[in-house]
Amino acid sequence: MNTSEPKYDFLKNKTCPYCQSKIKSNADVIICSHCGTPHHRECWDENNGCTTYGCINNPATEKKINVNYSGAKDVGNKTIDEIKKSISGINEIKTIVCPECGSETEENSVYCRHCGYNMKENKFPDSDAKKEFDREFKKRYKEKVGITRNRFYLTLGSFLLLISAVALLFYISITKLNAYFSSDEYLIKNTIENWKEAWEDEDINKYKSYMTDDYEYYGKDGKKTELKDRLKRIEWSFKNYKNIRIKFTDYKLINDSTTSENDRKILFNQNYESDKFSEKGIKTLRMYKGTETNGEWKIYREFFD
Repeated sequence: MNTSEPKYDFLKNKTCPYCQSKIKSNADVIICSHCGTPHHRECWDENNGCTTYGCINNPATEKKINVNYSGAKDVGNKTIDEIKKSISGINEIKTIVCPECGSETEENSVYCRHCGYNMKENKFPDSDAKKEFDREFKKRYKEKVGITRNRFYLTLGSFLLLISAVALLFYISITKLNAYFSSDEYLIKNTIENWKEAWEDEDINKYKSYMTDDYEYYGKDGKKTELKDRLKRIEWSFKNYKNIRIKFTDYKLINDSTTSENDRKILFNQNYESDKFSEKGIKTLRMYKGTETNGEWKIYREFFD
């Protein structure tokens, strides 16, 4: 009869239930053909079978004998030798061949007692090492999935936080810009810049549109010039000077006892240049905003020092 050693990956980490010691790779082992429990061969022999509680191969398990009366024979006229011969024929053990190792084992065996192969399921039982590997693999897979998921959520959260921060900064910037563009400081400076452009463009009507009807000009000599005469002087310069360029720098919005919410004082440096005449000095403008100006800032006094 062929014999084969069980595969050690099946026996790895297994313990003999009889002596409670680990089964080593080179140990002589027998597998219970009913429950598949591995034993040291000497432990099996010492116990006269399997040590697993309730297993039919455990000698302590109560044996049930099924008697088939249909096959009973009349031995009343037989001799003792003939009866013995008949009994030995009945007790002859039938065997089957293990498809894995080719060894013979009892006909109704679930497991090959030599190699441990499960002949009903046509596979080796999962070893403790494989089960431990599977558990560890599943554990690490879950951990990896958890880390990947957490990393995704962290990245998504960071991205959303970044988008929110950018949106908030954009909103704050727009709000501040809107507040600045609607402020008196911006509107006054913008009016002055437009007034300067009209002066450079030699557009007398646009130049006049930034002044009130009671406008007055005071030059370096301290003399007062009213709007009508000031416009004549500017128009004369348009006809006699070419390439007029004017530069305003160092704007200062002055707050003193003479100013109010609708009456402001602006101080800056002026540099006037043309092909025939140039002049530098400090310009002071008084500007007013009210119902008379349709809520727009306009120049009502101009001082040049």
